[in-house]
Amino acid sequence: MLVILCYINDMYKHRREKLQTEYEVHQIDAVLIKNPYNLRYYSGYTGGNGYLLIAREKVYLITDLRYFEQVTIECPDIIVLDAGQLSYAKGLGEALQKEGIQILGFEEDSITYQEYTDICAVCDGMNLMPKSEWIVSQRQIKTQEEIEKIGKAEAIAGAAFSHILASLKAGITEKEIAFELECHMKKQGAEALSFDMIIASGTHSSMPHARVTQKPVEAGEFIIMDFGCIYEGYCSDMTRTVAIGKISNEMQDVYNIVLEAQLTAMETIKPGMICSEIDAIARDIIKKYGYGEYFGHGLGHGVGLDIHESPRFSLKCDTVLVPNMVLTVEPGIYLPGKFGVRIEDLIVVTKGGFRNLTTSLK
Repeated sequence: MLVILCYINDMYKHRREKLQTEYEVHQIDAVLIKNPYNLRYYSGYTGGNGYLLIAREKVYLITDLRYFEQVTIECPDIIVLDAGQLSYAKGLGEALQKEGIQILGFEEDSITYQEYTDICAVCDGMNLMPKSEWIVSQRQIKTQEEIEKIGKAEAIAGAAFSHILASLKAGITEKEIAFELECHMKKQGAEALSFDMIIASGTHSSMPHARVTQKPVEAGEFIIMDFGCIYEGYCSDMTRTVAIGKISNEMQDVYNIVLEAQLTAMETIKPGMICSEIDAIARDIIKKYGYGEYFGHGLGHGVGLDIHESPRFSLKCDTVLVPNMVLTVEPGIYLPGKFGVRIEDLIVVTKGGFRNLTTSLK
């Protein structure tokens, strides 16, 4: 057990040291982290509430009485400051003064305006530099341990999909499907859902992010099931579109187009490709068949501690793929008031191409 704990602590220390080695390039003296996923990634702290200050030599975590005991257990190699009745900002101010910080990098997309003004009040004369993109970019390339956890989460979701197939029939409601999927995943070891499940049948399936309702499924309809779970902190994500009974020729054609777009795009995934190029491959196929205006979201997104991470398969993402990036591939066509189709797999980029972590039938 001691060896395992030492290995885990060394892993978080290595991640922090990687940031510290780049301080000169970014012209900062320290970084302040508040985003709960980044808190966990760089410290191992799972409580979610607190400030992590990574200075050049020392690391501090400022939290309050609710989490103080937890963080001292999870982060034995970090200096823990109890904010007590003080604000987190005042506790942070004490640490900043101790370390003589002059230029502080921070997560501009996680700090609220009120928190920003509070921090400025205790950092008189200090420069604050937004560094969210750089801080989170370290999480893009997964370790083998991370990939194994994501793969396990995806396997749990896949097993739940196989389980639910026998229950899919006219009359079952969207909420009943969602409930059964969640129960099965949690019985198989899932900690929680990785996002609010999407179960959308009939005309609901034309809304990419439809909310689960009491609507009963009817014969001749599609059901889009977009779901995932968390295993040891890491997320999974998959989508399957299933037909109930006989469907129209148009529905079958649209399904085949989405499947062609997905499979063709996946075949081109390999190191060196640019994310926007993969998106364009799938998008061009859907446009070729005349449905371009009905594919309104990106082709995919990174997955890890958070369900939506960088990089992304989108027209705006110029990130170059490298081994051990984990992303979804999920083209869709949504015809308002009629139906929608989305098919989503979760892949990991390898040296020779990619490996599909989703094994469920399409």
